[in-house]
Amino acid sequence: MKKVYLARKFNLKNNNNLQLSERLSNDFRAILLGDAQRLVFAQDNIKINDKYIYNGPFYCEKASNGDYTSKDCNVVLEKEYDAVIDSDIFIAIFGEDFSVGTIVELDWAITENKKIVIIYQEEDSEYTIKSDYWFAIANAIKRGRNVKVYKFKEEKEIINLIREVLR
Repeated sequence: MKKVYLARKFNLKNNNNLQLSERLSNDFRAILLGDAQRLVFAQDNIKINDKYIYNGPFYCEKASNGDYTSKDCNVVLEKEYDAVIDSDIFIAIFGEDFSVGTIVELDWAITENKKIVIIYQEEDSEYTIKSDYWFAIANAIKRGRNVKVYKFKEEKEIINLIREVLR
């Protein structure tokens, strides 16, 4: 089985009265995994289908003091770096929920010559790629050896694009 890293800022519902897994239920990774609870804490061998294993990121990682957290930057950075390095396929999503972390992770994937898939949200303007992430995509295309780029207009298209890529 191949390991897949899916990069994008987590999409949380703003209702703080909900459990964390409920707040993550509309994140595209939670939808793809079929259970938002699986996205909360780092786990091994979470299958996406018969050919792929989800490799991260998870909302919480185990901190240096043993607690689960998303606030221990060193731990999160180390876990996500290791997961990118250990992945076979790196998928980056660039949309309304823009994340600088995704650009950093994308650079790690480029440096390690990973198979890279970029899915970006098309703008309704003269320019189809938003300037916030244009340079990251252009850099990946220039430096990466195995980069494919897809676009979407609406969020609901992301899951279908990922499923198509992972077929």
